[in-house]
Amino acid sequence: MKEIVSFSELETKKAAYDLVKKIIGKTLKPIVVCLKGYLGAGKTVFVKGFSEYLGINPDIVKSPTYTYMRMYKGKDFIIYHFDYYRLKEPDELVINEILEIIEKKGNILLIEWPEKIEKILPKRRIEVNIEQGETNKSRKIRINHHK
Repeated sequence: MKEIVSFSELETKKAAYDLVKKIIGKTLKPIVVCLKGYLGAGKTVFVKGFSEYLGINPDIVKSPTYTYMRMYKGKDFIIYHFDYYRLKEPDELVINEILEIIEKKGNILLIEWPEKIEKILPKRRIEVNIEQGETNKSRKIRINHHK
């Protein structure tokens, strides 16, 4: 487990950059990153940093709270950004969509509120937990790799 203390959006994006550098190119398998934290913790900021490192304009990265999913195409990959905050219970459509995306090489899944669909997620995943730091502007970012 790695723990980082962030004092700004820029530092949260840097934590995402560091994670991408570590994992991209190490596997051909799809990558699943679960983002946990309270509303406003910085999960979408983390996604912006992750995406920006891979060449996607961070200005187009928005929280998919009302659409459940946004897709961003890169040169060698596709990022699927999910936000299940509003999801009460995963239905067959949600389950099938996730299972289909998880199967394809080059797919990266960044999932906010993954606890809503935890039972269908693969054991091999990365969990990023963002919590309040010691001050209102600081965050503790914990990154765990589950294999």
